[in-house]
Amino acid sequence: MPMGGTPNATSKIESYEIRVNEVLPSKGIHKVDYTTNLLSMKVNHTVTEMTLNFTIDKPHLYCLTLEVKDVANNVRQCRRFILVDRTTFIETHPDRVFQFTSGSPDTGFAWQTHHSDICLSWKEYFFNKFYFDNELFNGVEPAPHGLISESYEQINGTLPVSGTPNVHGIVNYMVSWKLNDRLFVPEIKVPDFLNQTFCKLLPVNDGDTYIFNVRPVDIVGNTYNESRTLFIDQSVPQITDMWLEKDGYEQLFVHDSTDLSMMKMTFDAFDPHSGLLQIHWRFGIADTSTELIAEHLSVRYPQNVSQCIK
Repeated sequence: MPMGGTPNATSKIESYEIRVNEVLPSKGIHKVDYTTNLLSMKVNHTVTEMTLNFTIDKPHLYCLTLEVKDVANNVRQCRRFILVDRTTFIETHPDRVFQFTSGSPDTGFAWQTHHSDICLSWKEYFFNKFYFDNELFNGVEPAPHGLISESYEQINGTLPVSGTPNVHGIVNYMVSWKLNDRLFVPEIKVPDFLNQTFCKLLPVNDGDTYIFNVRPVDIVGNTYNESRTLFIDQSVPQITDMWLEKDGYEQLFVHDSTDLSMMKMTFDAFDPHSGLLQIHWRFGIADTSTELIAEHLSVRYPQNVSQCIK
C-alpha cells in the first residue's frame, strides 16, 4: 500500500513464477543457461510455497529465478543458487604429502628437533574429485539486462554470486591435537584455510609425542579424518666412557703399532628420548690431521647402546 493510500488502492500480487536453469561450469566466471528452462512453475497469489523435484545422476549447480507480478502487470525478479549433490565425497591424493613441515627432513618429518612452532601442511592432499574436475564455485555472471541487483541477487550465503572460496570443493578444515596420552583438545577452524597449512606454538619437552588430526569439510558437508604423529627431541646424543682396552684393561694409551693392532676402542652412547640410529667414527693421525679411515655402525637398539670398535 503506498504512503497515504488505502487498501482499496493497492493492486496486490497476482502470480508467482519459478524458473530453474543450469549454471554452466567453466574455468572462469560461469554463465546461466537461460535458453532452456529445466523446470518452470507458475502459481497464483494464494500459493507461497513450492516443492521442486530434481532427478540427477551427478551434481549440478542451478539458478532459481523467482518472478513476481502484480495485478497492474508490474514485475520484479530475484534469484538464488542451489547445489544438488547426493554422490560426491572427500578423498586423498596419493602423490601429495600431509606432513609436519616443522619436522626434520632426515627423519621423514616425523621428529622435531627444536622447541618452536609445530607446523603442518597438506597442500592438495584432500580433495573432492568431482569439484576438482568441475569448478562450480568461481562466481556467476550478472543477470541479463541488469534486472536483478542488490538484495534481489544472491550476494551472501554459501553460494553467493561472487563465488565461494574453496579448495577443490573443500570450504573448511578442522584441526585438533593431543599430547602424549591425554585427550584431544576441541577442534578449531584453520585460519586462512586456502593455504592448507596450520602452525601452533605449543608447550614441548624432549620425549613428548603429539598427534594432530585434520578434518576437511566440503561444501555439501562431506568430511574426512586423517592424523599424523610428531615426536619431540632437541637434545643431542651422549657419549661416555670412551677409552682403549687391552686384555681386559681400560683407559690405556698406545705406544706402538703392535699394541694398536691388538686393542679395542670402547664407549657408551645413548639418547634417552629418540634412541640412536647410526654411529659414525673416524680414525687418523692427530699430528698431521690425516684421516685414515671413516665408517659408520648401524644401531639395532632403540635406546642406549655400548659399542666396541677394533
